Amino acid sequence: MQEEIINAVISKYDTLAILPTGGGKSVCFQIPGLYFEGITLVVSPLIALMNDQVENLKKRDISAIAFHSGITKREAAIEYTNIKNGKYKFVYVSPERIKTELFKEVIAETPIKLIAVDEAHCISQWGYDFRPEYLLISELREILKGVPCIALTASATPQVEKDIKEFLLFNAQSKAFKQTTIRPNLNYVVLDDENKNERLLKIATKLKGTGIIYAKNRKTTVLLASLLNKNGVVADFYHAGLELENRHLKQQSWQKGFTRVIVCTNAFGMGIDKSNVRFVVHYDMPESLEAYYQEAGRAGRDGEESWCVLLYCNPDKISAEKLLNSKYLDKKTVQTFFNALCNQLQMAYNCGFDETFELDTIGLAKKYNFQLPEIQTALGMLQKEGVLKLSDSYVNPSRLRILVDNMALYKFYLANPTFELFIKTILRMYGGIFDNYIHISEFEIAKNLKIPLDRVKEGLERLTKMQLFDYLPQNEKPAVTLLMPRPEIIPYDSTRWKFLKQAALDRLKAVFNYATANECRQELISKYFGETDNHLCGKCDVCRAKKKTMGSVLESVKEVLSKYFSQNYCSFETIIEQVGNQSKNLEALRFLMDTGQLKKNKEGNYIWHETAKK
Repeated sequence: MQEEIINAVISKYDTLAILPTGGGKSVCFQIPGLYFEGITLVVSPLIALMNDQVENLKKRDISAIAFHSGITKREAAIEYTNIKNGKYKFVYVSPERIKTELFKEVIAETPIKLIAVDEAHCISQWGYDFRPEYLLISELREILKGVPCIALTASATPQVEKDIKEFLLFNAQSKAFKQTTIRPNLNYVVLDDENKNERLLKIATKLKGTGIIYAKNRKTTVLLASLLNKNGVVADFYHAGLELENRHLKQQSWQKGFTRVIVCTNAFGMGIDKSNVRFVVHYDMPESLEAYYQEAGRAGRDGEESWCVLLYCNPDKISAEKLLNSKYLDKKTVQTFFNALCNQLQMAYNCGFDETFELDTIGLAKKYNFQLPEIQTALGMLQKEGVLKLSDSYVNPSRLRILVDNMALYKFYLANPTFELFIKTILRMYGGIFDNYIHISEFEIAKNLKIPLDRVKEGLERLTKMQLFDYLPQNEKPAVTLLMPRPEIIPYDSTRWKFLKQAALDRLKAVFNYATANECRQELISKYFGETDNHLCGKCDVCRAKKKTMGSVLESVKEVLSKYFSQNYCSFETIIEQVGNQSKNLEALRFLMDTGQLKKNKEGNYIWHETAKK
């Protein structure tokens, strides 16, 4: 489907592309971006994904920049000039950047030839990850009239598809491409068991190959990884609270096969390119089928048989609903939190617009008597109201730019020989560092120089004080950017919050239905996403149970069909004559029809077409 999408974009149609996780969405706008004479503007809400794609483009000698709230004002001023001068082929931008007048002025003077909107479901209030700032993208379309737009997402219900087209101002001639959600090699299973730990151990020891286990919180990832290791399964944990280098090492160890199972929060998965994941287990209930489908879909990308397991028990429903309800605070609580936050940041009224501040959530919790989950919820609500933008700083690696020219640097290390090897190593490792802020890894520099990590950081800081370098170190604290001057009264749309809460409850209800319904799991997922041409998968736990119930009856019916009707179509009456019209035989025939093994033509006749013998 990629080729069809690319051709539509090159032909300058507004295009919606719904491709599953790992379906190669980025290629669908990167190839047209290379084809067009000019710049492609990519809107993405995820700094981690932006940085990852920019680095991958640079490795292919394609100029690109990620422009988001994590960059400094000095960087922004330099890069605005570079963008206007057409230095980059791809400009990745976070949606809140669109709000600034300066950005709009720069874009109006820049030869933009394509707009790509990644994670396009974020534009819909019906979507599971609604971001109000995505609604600003329509302003870009007004500024860049005639420039085609491609919207991409891994999952969208029919209502979300409608919203994407409407809010992105797609014209009547727009094209839409949707790949089926059905993955024939995946076995979906729900296990109802209150002893989840014991069940998890059985899965991890019985199933072969690499696995991912998703858990709700950081503490659980640590405990489960320990449990697996104690029982002979080589496992590690991963969450957003770990230092950048530590996360990188854990991810690399898993990707290279040294770690067999990674136990993680949903912070893990962005940019993961591992095709041979044999199982994905959800230890806790996901918040939506969209999230479950994307995370479970990281299994079996090589087309080999793989397993997607949800561990579920009745108490999960109560705890999931309680957690969801706690994510919607009243206006008074959010206002109290916002005042405390502004006081901590020493921010006066009508000040702070477009400024980025470090956020000390632990200090905030202690000083103003807030719980950490309450802080995260309040920040999320303020973000949805367009008051601020929260950026987890771990997704923005350390950056470095050399402020002097090559000759000045040469003279410096001649006069200061202790710095010579240090500076030369950095120059050798990172090209373009005189012109741009380059992402660096202090860990890799230390490894190359064979010196401790602290000495590398100390050297970079000393050269920055001498005004030779501008070193912007990785900061493990999150950052918050004000998207408006500090208001006395925060905006709070009660009607919208009521709507969003109900939409979230509906999505959670769909997960409960998936977990408890006695229907084909794969078919339930495809129906949820609006697909009408559905068949039973024949391999999920529900389908396997039906096969087992029918047992020898199913096998005998299949034997008759394969013997008598494998070559030509015949009427259903003829089939009944051969297999008999007992209720058990009719049930077996219905199962074979539903799984697509007994196929029907336009005339209403059938042919035996066994697609799955397992």
